[in-house]
Amino acid sequence: MKITVAGAGYAGLVTSACLAELGHMVTCIDIKKEKIDMLQNGRSPIFEPGLESLLEKNLHNGQLNFTVSHHQAYSEAEVIFIAVGAPKKHDGSRDLKYIHVVSHTIAHYIENDVTICTISKVPVGTNDLIQQIINRSKPPNLLANVVTNSGFLREGSAIQDFFHGDLIVIGTNHPEAATIIEKIYQPLKIPIIITDIRSAEIII
Repeated sequence: MKITVAGAGYAGLVTSACLAELGHMVTCIDIKKEKIDMLQNGRSPIFEPGLESLLEKNLHNGQLNFTVSHHQAYSEAEVIFIAVGAPKKHDGSRDLKYIHVVSHTIAHYIENDVTICTISKVPVGTNDLIQQIINRSKPPNLLANVVTNSGFLREGSAIQDFFHGDLIVIGTNHPEAATIIEKIYQPLKIPIIITDIRSAEIII
C-alpha cells in the first residue's frame, strides 16, 4: 500500500520506519529540508533503539523515502498518516495550527481517494475538524475519510511497542476507512478495537 506520513517527528519517524518494515511503500514528508536530507542519508535526528537500522534497511530496499515535496507525498497516496505536532499552549490547551495547515495541504494535493489517519495526540473533536477542512478544500469527486489511531508508542521502546503492543485503537465514522487501516496492521496480530472517532480520541 502507498502510505504517506506527514511529520518527521518522533511518532512520524517510528511509524514510517515500521510501516516500511511491514512491506508498505512509505513516504515521510516534513517542512524542514535539513532534517529530510539527514534522513534520506539514513541518519536519524532522534535516538530510538533500532530506529536507524530500520531507516537504513528500508531506504536501501526502496520501501521508504523522505521528501519536502507536497505533490510527491500526497498525489498518489492511498493512506496518509498525520503525525504533526499539537503542542500545549500556556493555558494548557493544544495549539492546532499545524493540524490546520497539514489538513489544508493534504486536501489541495490529493489526486485519488484516500484514507487520512491521525496519530497525533489531539483534543476530542479535532478529527471532526480535520474532516470538515478536507471536505471543504478537496476536489469534489474524491473521497477522503478521516480515522484516528494509536498503538501507544513509548519513547525508548517505540519499535518494540509497534510490533508487539497490547492493543491498537481505530476510531472513525466510516467503516470502510476502518477496514483499510485494520488491513495495514493485520500482519502484527495485535488485538484491534474499532470504535467511533470521538470515543477513540478519549481512549488515545
